[in-house]
Amino acid sequence: MNSRIILISATLLLAACHGDATAPPVTEVTPHFKRPPHVKRGPTPEELTAGMVEAVTMGKSTVPVAVKFDLPQPPTVGQQTEITVAVMPQIEADPATLVVTGSDALVLAPGSEPVEIPAVEPTQVYRHSILVTPTAEGVQLLNLSVTLKHDEIVETREFSVPIIVAPGETGASGPKRADLNSP
Repeated sequence: MNSRIILISATLLLAACHGDATAPPVTEVTPHFKRPPHVKRGPTPEELTAGMVEAVTMGKSTVPVAVKFDLPQPPTVGQQTEITVAVMPQIEADPATLVVTGSDALVLAPGSEPVEIPAVEPTQVYRHSILVTPTAEGVQLLNLSVTLKHDEIVETREFSVPIIVAPGETGASGPKRADLNSP
């Protein structure tokens, strides 16, 4: 029984030693986590190019870049037409180059040399206007070559933009026909 009293007394003494009368009362602290600030997300490349048509990839290149185009007005023979091109890289590149060539029936405006973009990012859209004058009706092809330099590698992807050219105006009376009854 004595050992039981000694054990109880020792437990009470130990409990009393941990309680300090000068110590401040213990309050529970709940951690306060700050929410990260809401970052405004800009429009995606798809949203920025809504309404544009995707250019056709030529060959089997897998360079991570897409090209879309827009024709604000229907092209006609003999009338200069503006074509808006949007280059959308899916990787960072330093630099990117856009080379434009037309078929024999598409005359590029003077000053249509290659366009070099010093650095491109995958979330951006890079627009360029191209002025062409069709010289024949029908489907004409505008060829675009996009070169990306990334990780010391230079890769090129070829695109084709089909342009349906309407015949030009021939005057108020319409086109002239040969008379089948005349000798």
